[in-house]
Amino acid sequence: ADGLGPARLAWLRGERGRELGQPGGTLRRRAGVLGAFVHSAPLLVGPPSASVQGQGYAKFHAAHKARPAAVYAGAGDGMLHAFDAASGAELFAYVPNALFAALAGLAAPGYQHRPGADGSPGFGEARLGARWRTVLVAGMGMGARGVYALDISNPAAFDKGMGALWEFGAGDDPAMGHVRAAPLVARFRTGSKDGRPVYRDYAVVASGINSGEADGALFLLALDKPAAAKWQLGLNYHRFAAPAANAAAPNALSAPVLAIGGDGSVLAAYAGDLQGSLWRFDFGGEAPWRGAAGQRLFTARDGDGLRQPIAHAPRLVFAPGGGYLVVFGTGRLLERADASPASFAVQSLYAVHDKGAGTELARTSLAPRQARGAGPYVIEGRALSYTGDGARAGWFLDFPRARQDGERSAGTALLAGGVLFADTLAPGADPCAEPVLRSYAIDVLTGLGARAGAADPLASVTTGAVVQGAATAPPVLVDLEVTAGAPGPTGFVPAVRSVGILRAQAGGKAGTGAPLALPMAAGRVSWREVANWQELHREATK
Repeated sequence: ADGLGPARLAWLRGERGRELGQPGGTLRRRAGVLGAFVHSAPLLVGPPSASVQGQGYAKFHAAHKARPAAVYAGAGDGMLHAFDAASGAELFAYVPNALFAALAGLAAPGYQHRPGADGSPGFGEARLGARWRTVLVAGMGMGARGVYALDISNPAAFDKGMGALWEFGAGDDPAMGHVRAAPLVARFRTGSKDGRPVYRDYAVVASGINSGEADGALFLLALDKPAAAKWQLGLNYHRFAAPAANAAAPNALSAPVLAIGGDGSVLAAYAGDLQGSLWRFDFGGEAPWRGAAGQRLFTARDGDGLRQPIAHAPRLVFAPGGGYLVVFGTGRLLERADASPASFAVQSLYAVHDKGAGTELARTSLAPRQARGAGPYVIEGRALSYTGDGARAGWFLDFPRARQDGERSAGTALLAGGVLFADTLAPGADPCAEPVLRSYAIDVLTGLGARAGAADPLASVTTGAVVQGAATAPPVLVDLEVTAGAPGPTGFVPAVRSVGILRAQAGGKAGTGAPLALPMAAGRVSWREVANWQELHREATK
């Protein structure tokens, strides 16, 4: 109504001639034209993966194998920004419809910061009808309840291709909440035709926080839904409930991890919620997977029986004797009260063995581990077996500084060479002091400390204090070098892999801690007699 619409649009696109301080300027003066990147983790996307299988994929891969890398991140200006990874030049910016109404307020001189496109993006190659595409999916963080999908097969010509695919929000399903973690792109087996399996690609996303329902939910959103088509439950999207243990208490389903079968399709999903429940969703049948409602696999409780919130995605590893080991940390930092010493409680790191038996496991069925000392900690515990007499269903470690400093899981752990890298964040009792980030390196199967060539169970523990803003950025594993010894009589080569952990730090810097040496197998690691080698040779040379 004030006639400044065109000026605001130009301001949003980076024009600064109408900012305060310029002749006739009335719009907010900025230090820079980009909004703040707060919780959205940058996503690097290069050429399509060569490992994907499917009809027509080879042609898609050949057409895009020279695609330049691009970096994607959501900002407080309500836009997902795409940058050329080599030059830093902006390729495009996308504004989700759910955030469009807030754009005008960004230019107001009295503007107070509010979250924008604050969710982390994820991506994958997916088949949309008859065409393969590279698809980006992201939540809007605390900016709005919902997620959106984009075709980024050719980011340099985003506006000339399919571009925006769809959005899914609270108006489409009231169970949809605020999503910060990166959604997953995955293939599901939906049925069969003429004796052959039929697949469909979906975005997999948990309902997140502050949804319109007390129960959590896991969503599968069909990536091939036409933009003009309406969302229909059971047709182009599926919702699977994870009922709250206490309907009167706040709850939210956190980001999932997927178990993938030999054909590349999803067998199961695992996710935790803020009331401490660890859920398994089974997708071994056919769509619409009516039996895939969440099954409670485990409830995280401390030694006094108090529930421990699960706020981050678990990790999966194969367990000895079959099944999966589901690894996750507890503790949340979502609102101001979570950093108050009055809320400090014991939080833990868990590894829970899922054999697929369908029974809920208890903390007493896990092997306890204790962290001793002032750091580096000594991780103590008895030998652990997953099979046979005296078998345990996993292990747990209580963070030693939880009651004093509020130590809790800081994010999804990293895995490399059988070693689990888990970060914790301790806000501390002094609100004026910087929080402390600690890093644990633990053998994922035993729950004891990991260090190549060491007889003692020492684990790397603390990296010192970091500012809280940097602590919200997920770490990145960096391979440094591999050293190999002389081969043995069977061809086995002992080798050591050196890895570092890259973390964002204050002032925009990035640093790595001391490298960790991980033992690895190389060369010929096993033998198998091929009795019919002559027959196989004849068949292969016909």
